[in-house]
Amino acid sequence: MRFSKKLYISPSLDKKCGTVKWKLRTGRPQPTVYIIALAKNRDLLEIYHSGILKQKYYRKKANTPYIVGIAMGYGGAVDLVIDIIEDVFRETGTYDVKSFFK
Repeated sequence: MRFSKKLYISPSLDKKCGTVKWKLRTGRPQPTVYIIALAKNRDLLEIYHSGILKQKYYRKKANTPYIVGIAMGYGGAVDLVIDIIEDVFRETGTYDVKSFFK
């Protein structure tokens, strides 16, 4: 599992970031946690429920998502995506999210 150095985290998870990342890596259940990852296609970002990472497809190193954000609840994930897009546009003047995080 790969996490960005510029990882965005919901304010409600800010103090528990280490624990949440550990649980994501070890496959522990987190029913309210969503992750924001760079899209593998032409889209900007994708929102996944944390439980999806337990599937065999995501265990292969080539298929692991590059995580740029962790949020509490789907609404929190959408808000975090908006914050990420706004920050990318403010700093680069474009919506090139992939080059912003790489």
